[in-house]
Amino acid sequence: MKRFISERITVIVSALGILLNLFLIPIQSRIWNGRQDCVISNFLTNFLAKDALLDEPVKSTLNMPQEYFKYGHYFVLVYFSLLIAIWTSRFIRQRWLKNSAILITSIALSANILIYWASEYLTIYAREVFFNYIEVPAIAILLILFTVIAYKSKEQDHSKWKKYVYLLPVLLALLWTMVFQYIPHAPVLALLICILILNLNNQQIPKIDAKYNGYTIIVRITAIILIVISFGISIAVKYQPTLIVGENQEMKMEAFSKDSGIELYVFNTGFNRMTKALSPTYKKWRPCPIYLIKHPKFGYVLFDSGISEKVALEGQNGLGFPMSFLFESKSKFEMLAFNQIKKLGIKPEDIKYLAISHLHDDHIGTVNAFKNATLILNGKSEPKEGSLPGFTPASSFKESNSSLGKAYDLFGDKTIQLIEKSGHTDSDLMLLVTLDRGPVLLSGDAVVHNDWLKSNDVERLPTQPENAAKNRNNIRNLGTKMPELIVFPGHDMPIIWKNRTDVHIINPDFFKASNLNITQQN
Repeated sequence: MKRFISERITVIVSALGILLNLFLIPIQSRIWNGRQDCVISNFLTNFLAKDALLDEPVKSTLNMPQEYFKYGHYFVLVYFSLLIAIWTSRFIRQRWLKNSAILITSIALSANILIYWASEYLTIYAREVFFNYIEVPAIAILLILFTVIAYKSKEQDHSKWKKYVYLLPVLLALLWTMVFQYIPHAPVLALLICILILNLNNQQIPKIDAKYNGYTIIVRITAIILIVISFGISIAVKYQPTLIVGENQEMKMEAFSKDSGIELYVFNTGFNRMTKALSPTYKKWRPCPIYLIKHPKFGYVLFDSGISEKVALEGQNGLGFPMSFLFESKSKFEMLAFNQIKKLGIKPEDIKYLAISHLHDDHIGTVNAFKNATLILNGKSEPKEGSLPGFTPASSFKESNSSLGKAYDLFGDKTIQLIEKSGHTDSDLMLLVTLDRGPVLLSGDAVVHNDWLKSNDVERLPTQPENAAKNRNNIRNLGTKMPELIVFPGHDMPIIWKNRTDVHIINPDFFKASNLNITQQN
């Protein structure tokens, strides 16, 4: 009875794995190879998943489209079916072969989980490592093991069909790889078919030694640990591709009037970029601007305070861990916020308000230099103890109306609106300012750079990717409604029209990376 149940489980799970694999393999092959290379995949995908009919092939683990992840991460279920089929099989006579197959399958399963889940939280290079150096070698070893298993099975069965059965795993793997031109799905499909065939043709076999030796115990425990960890990652860690379309809502025009007399001064305090830990292939250095608003009645308002004095003096070491692991920053003393403002004849003590977009180091670097300023943050902000002076939440000001989010009127005259959002962090703050010649949006990292605003890629930066995508869409749509609106990203410069005499770029050379002896390639 136990043998019967075990064999039925093997048949059922291997059959289910085959069916799921046959559904996934043409889709993944079509995404990977494009429309030209694999006619069968192109034909089947047209019926199975039209959204996977992409124009360009992928052919690289470093730049996967969203559709690849959408279908590909279900392949873990195929691995689970393969593992269960091996574990419950009765046709593998040699315990060491069975244990080895269980262990190697568990390793391949773990690598596959890490490719689809963890690589989005580590680095895209993780995909290459897990795929090329763990999953693919594991599958190759499994093909060798099943060749040996099939060869051993013919030694005790002299039927004609089993004379060459040991060739089955490799031949089937080559066949399906030629048909669909895709690894690892094709070899795994071959393994599942081999298990099904060998199990269905299994005859009365002498009972395997029931004693569990040390090797068996170690292998089974290791396999169980890998399975539990893999299953835990797939459940606990939210699967998160970076391409997010996001909610797209209709935006209303923001009320504004010209001739407000307000002017904007723009400074760059340095440059930074993501390290390879966040973006292995992205090498562009981006500016870290700050904004000084001159109100004719209420004085000066500063938005963000830029890179810190410590980074300007100590370089990368000034960031400290873990920020130094995630970002590279460069600046010099004369680029610091308080030094550039002094050159305009404005004392740091003259700044009445200092609004901070969010609490990342490259935006709060010189907060303490502006001791007389009222510090304004998103009310949900939680600064590290002792890192900043006491702050005033944006919500303490008069509530206002804005289609961009919760808005508060700084002076009660609708010239400067404080807009609370979440997306890049849990506590973002933007400023919508009516300058003398028209409106500007100081977005902070709600818009990281100009290219970010144009694409659906929210990168690996936001803590709330869906909200970040929604904010991006809202700003896009508002820009369409209000073509006179200029959006100033957190790490870029927009095009400023010549008629905008209310916007002043201070020290333009500071916006050139060459000013710090760096190029966009190094």
